[in-house]
Amino acid sequence: MSFSINTNVASLQAQNYLRTNSDFQSKTISRVTSGLRIVQSGDDAAGLAVANGYRSDQAVLSQGIRNANDGLSTLQTIDGGMSNISMLLDRARTLATQSASDTFTGDRSVLNGEFQNVLTEINRQAQSIGMISGGDFAKSMAVFIGGGRTDAAGTDSITNGSVTVDMSSSLLDTTSLGLSSNGITGADMNPGSTALSTAVGRATAGDKFDFYLAGSGAKVTVDFSTGFTAVKSQSDLVSVLNTAIESAANSSTQLAAANIRASIDSTGKLVFTSAEAFAIKANGGAGTGAADLLGDANLHEVAESSISGVGAAAVSLGTQHATFNWTDTAGVAHARTVDLTVANSGTTQALVDTINADSTLQGAGIFAVLNGGNADFMKADGNPFSLNLAYDDSVISAGGLTAGGNSSYLSGRTLASSTAVDISTSGNATAAVTALSTAVQNLGQIQGHVGRAQNELIYAVNLAQSQLTNLGTAESRIRDADLASEAANLTKAQILMQAGVAALAQANAAPQAVLSLLKS
Repeated sequence: MSFSINTNVASLQAQNYLRTNSDFQSKTISRVTSGLRIVQSGDDAAGLAVANGYRSDQAVLSQGIRNANDGLSTLQTIDGGMSNISMLLDRARTLATQSASDTFTGDRSVLNGEFQNVLTEINRQAQSIGMISGGDFAKSMAVFIGGGRTDAAGTDSITNGSVTVDMSSSLLDTTSLGLSSNGITGADMNPGSTALSTAVGRATAGDKFDFYLAGSGAKVTVDFSTGFTAVKSQSDLVSVLNTAIESAANSSTQLAAANIRASIDSTGKLVFTSAEAFAIKANGGAGTGAADLLGDANLHEVAESSISGVGAAAVSLGTQHATFNWTDTAGVAHARTVDLTVANSGTTQALVDTINADSTLQGAGIFAVLNGGNADFMKADGNPFSLNLAYDDSVISAGGLTAGGNSSYLSGRTLASSTAVDISTSGNATAAVTALSTAVQNLGQIQGHVGRAQNELIYAVNLAQSQLTNLGTAESRIRDADLASEAANLTKAQILMQAGVAALAQANAAPQAVLSLLKS
């Protein structure tokens, strides 16, 4: 080994090691003080990218858990409201049972007054918790929780990370529970062209008529916008309508067979005549929803009958056949025909009693109630049904079931202003007891649906909590420092620094030994 004064190799090597040890000590101190293994990107770029992904997923899951808890709070609010509605149904059923008894000698109007108040309160509470048609929560709601992954079928992670709570069929108002006439009323069965004339008078270019043909069951839409601007008189209107009907009949054999014609009667009213029964609905433009009228063989203006109230005599009719059609929850279609034979001495109440005595209709939850002289038909579960009336060349007053003709047809639907069940008579009260029994069952099904939704969200929260924990653990393994190991490294770095400083001092002193060779 040569000795040199100009280049102190040992000192240079000691300086290099000292610098390396200093960097090592600095990183170790940073890890110990921050608790992180990756203090800056250069420490582990790939690991940092993975750890950041885990951290982002944790942020999503944390908010998702809060979303689910908000959903649970909403469902608990709905559940509490249903408990109140359940108690209201109990009270309504008690009142109906009391009024249904023939031994009751009190004033049924008092019972019915409280009964109607109970139904009103049910609707109010259903609205308060957002569980009426159009309510805040009466819809399908997607609760995003996160944690989803795109699967092999291509379903994206957003969809797989969401829980759908469908409350659209869990309405709690009286109509949905089967306590309002979500169906066919005597008033709906009244033919008459006054409303139709009003609709036509309000119509504008682009309006249409929907014709519902009883014989074929077809619906044909007739657009009379062409030539409408040229209408200056009733005769012009009739011409436009008949031209439009003829045009539509070219592509509809059912409409052609019905041979519907428009004309003006002796009173100046618009009249539609046909070879078969039909219903007509004006729609579009200003006339939307203005008319939804039932036609017999001739749709024309008729006077309201004088029939009203319990015991009022109906106009004579021979044998009338009421055919009800409905589909059960399994999707199976059913039909039931009831023969109605009522003479001059008959009453609308007798018609109601005949319908309600039919065991098949009872099983389906279809029943009739007397409402101001009208026979109102309802289905307890609120689902749609249809009623076809056919009778033998005879008439029952408009205040009863329908006006004269050969056949009339109307589908059960949600009415703009439904008529609630009442208990003003023992017969109505008996029907109300049946409706309330079904309403309790319907409410129980909705409660079960809400309970299942609550459990589904709880399960989702449990999974999200587990994912959150495991993602945190995975991130920690990548990002966090092992303090036991780093403490050992810090001790090592401190010793190396001390040794390095001492060695550098020795290396710097080594060239001085060369001076002794120069001494004489």
